[in-house]
Amino acid sequence: MEKKKDFDDLESEVIEKGKCALCGGCVATCRLLDYGYLSVDFSEERPVIREGQRCPPDCGYCYYQCPRVEKPELREGLEEMYEVVSTDEEIRKACQDGGAVTSLLAYALENAIVEGCITIANKGEWKPEVQVVMNKAGLIKGAGSKYTPAAALTGIADAILKYDLWSVALVGTPCEMAAYEKMLVVGRGTHNAHNFSSHIRLRIGLFCLGCYSYEKLMKGYLEQKQGIDLSKVTKLQISDDVLHVYAGEEERLSTGIAEIEDYKRDGCKVCEDFTGLFSDISVGNNGTPEGKSSVIVRTDFGREVFEDALERGYIEAKPIESSGADLIHKLMKKKKEAGIAEKERRKKKLMEQSK
Repeated sequence: MEKKKDFDDLESEVIEKGKCALCGGCVATCRLLDYGYLSVDFSEERPVIREGQRCPPDCGYCYYQCPRVEKPELREGLEEMYEVVSTDEEIRKACQDGGAVTSLLAYALENAIVEGCITIANKGEWKPEVQVVMNKAGLIKGAGSKYTPAAALTGIADAILKYDLWSVALVGTPCEMAAYEKMLVVGRGTHNAHNFSSHIRLRIGLFCLGCYSYEKLMKGYLEQKQGIDLSKVTKLQISDDVLHVYAGEEERLSTGIAEIEDYKRDGCKVCEDFTGLFSDISVGNNGTPEGKSSVIVRTDFGREVFEDALERGYIEAKPIESSGADLIHKLMKKKKEAGIAEKERRKKKLMEQSK
């Protein structure tokens, strides 16, 4: 009988090989199974096991639920694209790109679709922090793009263990959406003590070209090289392959993303998903005018949420222009090809080293 794999194997096959997405799925699973041996070391940007501990016998959920061990199977779904803006002036002022994500979450909370939302807040100097929020004020606090990893799936354990929530919305990057899908697949087919599918009710994926190392991008490049005081930064935005950094109304920096490519996490370089294919609804800022969000409805439930939010006046929407849809498809293709190419490059390098 083949030996069941565990965190040691996850470490050697995924983490040490630069494939970890830092989604937080392994940590969430460990905590939910009442072990809690794993945590995320953000200084090293990797999952770690508590000193002196080993995985319990016959566990291995961290390994088998990792999307970088084996990708989940993508089921056929929808692809309805819209140009969207929030109708709430407070949300529009606080959020980026029209506030579609925040308004959809506000609708879900206020209409009892979910009890709480897992989002990412800025805990100071643009360090991302996972938060579980249950009101509009909390949503607005977490508004705005962050481009360094936060391990959003750790919020699932917080929602269940700290807040006793049974119906939750998850907002995250494509890799985090894939990781949660893998949690569902593995959880259904095993004796997993927690039925994850009963907790995450709504999945909103964010368009993503890759996350960057906090120490390299924020501290090394922006603070030290560019002389930008991170405590005064109010907005980060990547659009049209350009990183924009704002302090209030003042744009402090505008630089092409090629300039910061070296700061991208290794685990992001093998990712093939730009829009979050495993989401109910995907949201980004590509393919629509400034101040608007691009929204892709991917599931029947996502359509239900979107259409009801529209009917109840939380958002305004119209079908996306064909040129915008073409751009999104182009970026999807570009990221998929880049991820495949990087995997092949690493495979070739490994083969050469083994000769």
